[in-house]
Amino acid sequence: MAVDNTLAGPAPSPTVTPPRAEPPATTLAVAPLPQTPEPPASTPAATATPAPPMPTAEPTASPETQEDSGEILDGDPAWHDAIHTLDGAWMGVVQATELNIRSEPSTDAPILTTTFARHTVTVYEMVTNQDEGGHWFRIGDGRYVSADFVTPFIAPPPPETFDGHWVDVNLSSFYAIAYDGDRPVYSAIITAGRDDRTPIGTFQVFYRVRDETMDSATVGIPKGSPEYYYLDHVMYTQYFKTGGFALHGNYWTPSSEFGGFTSNGCIGLLNADA
Repeated sequence: MAVDNTLAGPAPSPTVTPPRAEPPATTLAVAPLPQTPEPPASTPAATATPAPPMPTAEPTASPETQEDSGEILDGDPAWHDAIHTLDGAWMGVVQATELNIRSEPSTDAPILTTTFARHTVTVYEMVTNQDEGGHWFRIGDGRYVSADFVTPFIAPPPPETFDGHWVDVNLSSFYAIAYDGDRPVYSAIITAGRDDRTPIGTFQVFYRVRDETMDSATVGIPKGSPEYYYLDHVMYTQYFKTGGFALHGNYWTPSSEFGGFTSNGCIGLLNADA
């Protein structure tokens, strides 16, 4: 894993160049969406006397939509350089201050949750709402956002690349980008350490814990200290440096505050990205 503070743009600040090291075998697995099973056909039992018909409920109107082929994004020059994931999706980035995630591609559909500016989303396909005339991106199973507020996420060049699977963490842009060799395959917004507490360099993950309890007393911050913490169910922790430095899920920081320095030194990810 490489951690750097390279600035994106024409005037980068000085960058610490880490020594080359073999990266850990970190694998990003993207599970396919579950398929909805077809309901079994019911077989009515034979009766001597037909039962009276049951009242028929009025159907609920659904927005008329058209699922557009992925070739639309493939053929769009704006998306040509976007990160293309291992399962054939694209990485986009939210441009609105807040963006609702809805259960259907319609402004009338229920709001499931909200994402925020600079957060990344995985775009599986574009859907056209023919009733409303708008375009939507499907970002998960039954999860849609307006395409008007999402642009392609294009990975900035890292200071160096490695063979195999590795992660570049940029402390200037606050993104972690997963690579397969020199190909970026996923991106996620992060939190990092206050007051330069996140170390810069090239590291190997030496210990992983799927679900753990973090107690700052074990890394020199005793109970009673203003910075003491005790956190249950910290997911997908990957330690990369002694002293408790790790990449892990972060559920206690509000999603709207991701993209800043909020931790004691660890690199935090939304659990969905970790």
